[in-house]
Amino acid sequence: MRDWDSEFASIAGETPTTQFYPGSTRRISRRPVRTQIDPRSAEQARHDDTDGWDAKPQVRPYKGGYREFFGIGHLAKALRRDAVTLRKWENGGVIPKATYLIKGKTANGDRRLYTREQIEAIVQIAAQEGLFDGDPRGIRITDTNFTERVKEAFEALKSKEAAA
Repeated sequence: MRDWDSEFASIAGETPTTQFYPGSTRRISRRPVRTQIDPRSAEQARHDDTDGWDAKPQVRPYKGGYREFFGIGHLAKALRRDAVTLRKWENGGVIPKATYLIKGKTANGDRRLYTREQIEAIVQIAAQEGLFDGDPRGIRITDTNFTERVKEAFEALKSKEAAA
């Protein structure tokens, strides 16, 4: 099918209003170009603390009452890392496996849940071990006592919960 408007515009010397990919009837979309660039870097935008990591907890029934739970994304935001990094840490034994799991809605697997106390303990240990200082890629987590201290904190929280 011929585009008569485009052909006539090119004969008349005007720029055609619609353009097609060469040899195709598919139109080239002309989306407006973003002229203003966000002054924040992508890393700052990803870990923007305007809401805080604990802004939207999942309140779930637990032992006859209700309790706040947070997903791995909340933990990632609190540690200023990506959720993928934390899944890798969990699989590699850097942090203990999530104590609470709920069945996932898809075949992608179960959802990891953490309590407020667990996340606060991990964040406090990370700060004490210097994981928030400088460039996170420059710190080798294996050179710190982060793993052992987090495991001890999880065990202490588990025993505290069992006693209650």
